[in-house]
Amino acid sequence: MQRIIVIGATSGMGRAVAEIYIRRGCRVGITGRRAGLLDEIAAESPEGAVFTKAFDVTSDAASDSLAELVGEMGGVDLCLYSSGYGHTNTALEPSLELGQIDVNAKGFVRCAVWLFNYWADRGQKGHLAVLSSVASILPLGVCPSYSATKKFEAFYLESLRQLAVIRGTGIRFTAIKPGFVDTDFIHGRHFPMTIRREKAARMIVKAVDRHKKTAVIDRRWAALGVLMRLLPYPLWRWGGRFFRPYTDMF
Repeated sequence: MQRIIVIGATSGMGRAVAEIYIRRGCRVGITGRRAGLLDEIAAESPEGAVFTKAFDVTSDAASDSLAELVGEMGGVDLCLYSSGYGHTNTALEPSLELGQIDVNAKGFVRCAVWLFNYWADRGQKGHLAVLSSVASILPLGVCPSYSATKKFEAFYLESLRQLAVIRGTGIRFTAIKPGFVDTDFIHGRHFPMTIRREKAARMIVKAVDRHKKTAVIDRRWAALGVLMRLLPYPLWRWGGRFFRPYTDMF
């Protein structure tokens, strides 16, 4: 039986992905800050299928909590880091910028390092996936920390991929880059090419099943991502003036 952990499974894409693995009959560990929501998922699942552990990834003790969860599950084969904090911040409020760094960068590294060493030290072929974003393709002036930390997550995985070779392990890595998904993050606001949460979750699981190194969710965003990469950066920077009339919607 495959052992899956979803870090940040109380809502959004993390919860939807966890629910897919639960329906598959996997042994699933779910984490998040809100213990009540974790218990709700467990109560709706087959007995013994779900293991819960409430903790905050920004805490220094997060890796200890993760270790406890892995011990209770008898190991882990795949982990999806879904915890994420995103906020537009054209006023550059420092607490918003630093809060996103704490979750998306420091929290991610805290968990990724523990998992990498867990698998490498045991000679196991684990699989680490992270929910990055299409915002990692080009920097967005409306959300500096968000786009920068999402780039960091994807780039960090690339570094770990080479480190896995250096240390002679078979660990796999997948960076998932969704576009706009209908979750609480954009609730009540209208964004182009929004993807339903359930559809995004199915595509995430499919990409992980195929051991993809990178997957943009969905095809429309993948096509747009290609165009974004081809766009000269001075033109992208100049294009920021088109965001000015719409800053209130972010």
